[in-house]
Amino acid sequence: MKIASGVGNSQRSGKALASMVGLGTAIIVCALASPAAAAGHDFAVCGDESVATENVGSREHDAAQFALCAASTCTPTGRQITVNVTAGGTMQFPEYDCTCPVLRGPAIADLTGGNMQGSCQPPSTDQVWSLYQLRLHIPQALTDWMRGAAATRAPPLLCPASLNLGDQLVNCFSFACDLAGRINGVPVATCHCALGESTEGAAVKPNTAFLTQAGQGDSAICAEHPVSGALPAVATPP
Repeated sequence: MKIASGVGNSQRSGKALASMVGLGTAIIVCALASPAAAAGHDFAVCGDESVATENVGSREHDAAQFALCAASTCTPTGRQITVNVTAGGTMQFPEYDCTCPVLRGPAIADLTGGNMQGSCQPPSTDQVWSLYQLRLHIPQALTDWMRGAAATRAPPLLCPASLNLGDQLVNCFSFACDLAGRINGVPVATCHCALGESTEGAAVKPNTAFLTQAGQGDSAICAEHPVSGALPAVATPP
């Protein structure tokens, strides 16, 4: 794990970093705790604590600005997206677009995951990365991007392996997003993500449990292509 792009506290403990990864990308917690599990990943913290603020969505582009897709659902584009594979090379998956709020860091990234290219630097002046920051309140389309505490609730939801929907989750961790203005005052981005893909760049089996912060606890969201973190350890036997 490295601290990237000017994180203010270089002494942050591994435990604190793991907690930031949060429930939506739970598989990464294991990787942070185990060097063997982290093989092929390059986890980093992007953004500087000194610029963390609610004043987001300006035309200033830097590594502190990111999209948080943990409470989003996604729709198909009909295209394929190329993703990095931890074992080497790339693979293609169905591309799904997700509308996600734009916030400021610090946030967890995998610099060799998704379609990142080894740096926290945004891919262009009109883009940001979709990263992860632990929040239990996230602006979301479900409640029309309202900002109140009830409207932004984003509790963790377990979608069990018995639903056979593991291949319908969407992985947005460390993917590129296009800035898309504001909805009801909330700065948003359109993130181009991968359907049924794990953080290793492998296909997720249908009988795999996953965690999401979409849906405000309503299990019906499990079938609506939520942004999620797969939990292969609790997959049921084929």
